[in-house]
Amino acid sequence: MDLPEDPGGPPVWESWYEPGVEKRGAVWVLRLKGTYYEMGRQHATLMRDQILEGVAYIEGSELGLLEPMMKTMGFLDEAYAQSYDSIFEECRGMADVLGAEGWTLDRCLSLAYGDVFLEHLKAGGPGCSQFVVTGAGTVEGVLVHGRNMDWDRIDYLLTYPVVIVRHPEGRVPYAVVGFPGCVAPYNGVNAAGLSVASNEANSDNDIDRVGRSHVQMIAEVLGTATGLAEARAFLEALDHMTAEILVVADGAHDTAAVFEMSATHLGVREMGEDRVVFATNHFVDPAMAPYHLAYGPEKSSMTRYQRLGQLVPPDGVETRYGTFDPEGAVRVLRDRHNPYTGEDAPVDLFDGAGTIANNGNIWSIVFVPGRGELYVAAGPVPIPMNPYVGFSLDELLGWPGTTSPPTLDPPEG
Repeated sequence: MDLPEDPGGPPVWESWYEPGVEKRGAVWVLRLKGTYYEMGRQHATLMRDQILEGVAYIEGSELGLLEPMMKTMGFLDEAYAQSYDSIFEECRGMADVLGAEGWTLDRCLSLAYGDVFLEHLKAGGPGCSQFVVTGAGTVEGVLVHGRNMDWDRIDYLLTYPVVIVRHPEGRVPYAVVGFPGCVAPYNGVNAAGLSVASNEANSDNDIDRVGRSHVQMIAEVLGTATGLAEARAFLEALDHMTAEILVVADGAHDTAAVFEMSATHLGVREMGEDRVVFATNHFVDPAMAPYHLAYGPEKSSMTRYQRLGQLVPPDGVETRYGTFDPEGAVRVLRDRHNPYTGEDAPVDLFDGAGTIANNGNIWSIVFVPGRGELYVAAGPVPIPMNPYVGFSLDELLGWPGTTSPPTLDPPEG
């Protein structure tokens, strides 16, 4: 992306869009800008009906237990005290518009801090797969970041995939893939050429309740960092609370790293000479292994990691090295083979096979952060088998004369 520069100073971050909402295929696009409070009011106004449908979904499902349990156990008070001002202000803006109809400040902050509570509660199993490839591993020498966001089958999230574009006042513009009401994202890309996404992890011996939420950190990194070095300095300086894996890909500087984090320890796995790096849901850095729950080889995190090792690096037994571009990344995100069992999962299976594509996928995304591109699969499950709708951050930010890339739907092979 060509960025306007202030002579003698940092880039001047500009955008040329007005707040609004539209739909492209199965994906909604929500554009917000201004202060975080103003963006919260815009968010609640522009997606009012969808957010209120989310309120009804929460109140009619197990998610309705989240807020009262957090309140009873003291986590909601901690969410108020330890959330970033940006998160709090966007939630406050939303609540000022929709609080009387059920989207309250308590509810918004509970969801934005839910990653901390759920890990302490040991609720659910971790999911997600990521890989980053550049250099000789790619068709054009352009860094590609593939990401499957795996979760439970939450129908509301499947129905309303949203690309949320934010230009916070005085900060770097960015886009995230989320849902109506999402203020703490799990994945996104910014105008400086940085893509960031999270994989949940578990620890039973290095977890506490003082520090910052990891998904809230993603919003801060996207809004402030202009390269991997800045993102690393930010993450290393923070007080963490739970186990998490963040993958940060830097298209502008052609590099990436995996950050393996627990409450008091942090390990960094950087790209090697082969210019690849990948992650699932367990710590791989030997120094971090003692702080992660032990997994057997049959566990989904282990089988997916083993499969990525077969497909991504140059020495993998079925390597795709040298063929990576957005379509090449899609083929890996659609992979249905379990190397532990030797079986291929049925194409229509949502979850339960321990494969890259069949692990409860909610969103499947390809980032090309150096070009400000993202491709998002949405529609009926299984999500990765759907076409990947292309977006250009330049076009989303309203830059004159820009268009988004075409939808991807490569054949198998």
